[in-house]
Amino acid sequence: MGVKARFKRHLVENRWQYLIVVLLFLLGILLGGFKANQLDGAVKGHLSQLVDHFLQQGAEGSLNGPSLFLHAFLNQARTVLLVWFLGMTVIGLPLIMAVVFIRGFSLGFTIGFLFQDRAGAGILISLLSVVPQNLVYILFLFACSVMAMNFSLYLVRYRSTSAVPLGTALMTYSLVMFLCLLAVLGGALIEAYLCPWLLGLVLS
Repeated sequence: MGVKARFKRHLVENRWQYLIVVLLFLLGILLGGFKANQLDGAVKGHLSQLVDHFLQQGAEGSLNGPSLFLHAFLNQARTVLLVWFLGMTVIGLPLIMAVVFIRGFSLGFTIGFLFQDRAGAGILISLLSVVPQNLVYILFLFACSVMAMNFSLYLVRYRSTSAVPLGTALMTYSLVMFLCLLAVLGGALIEAYLCPWLLGLVLS
């Protein structure tokens, strides 16, 4: 069976898990955007100063690529490792869903605040500095979350009846999560190098 066929089969077999994950993520985005509109003046002013500082660095081309890359990768690695760990616990299922929701909330809050604080410019800033890397992060967040949910269900329901030994299932699960961890390197590279470059072109 080819890679494309395996991918289609995976999506079909896990369609309900992906639906749940996507809906939770979208709910998080909506609530995050709503929360951004409810900020008080002091918090809003502080966040606006942080955005100003970031944009100034982008305009001056002073954003440190290696430092941004390391920071971005470690942030995403923590999420992947957390989801991997939760998948190995019997109470992991609701906690994995909580992680997905929180990531959606964080993204919705960020984009919502930029839209509110910068109006039309906020759309451009979001498209250049927030959206590109998150297309990668979100894709693999969904994938590793579904795999973790499945492994958690395997431990709770199917471990005693499954033909797959625990050791084999754990190795396969950990390998897939490791591949997801490697994949977010691409998103970190985009966040550290491509986004600042695009932002600098627009702001300069």
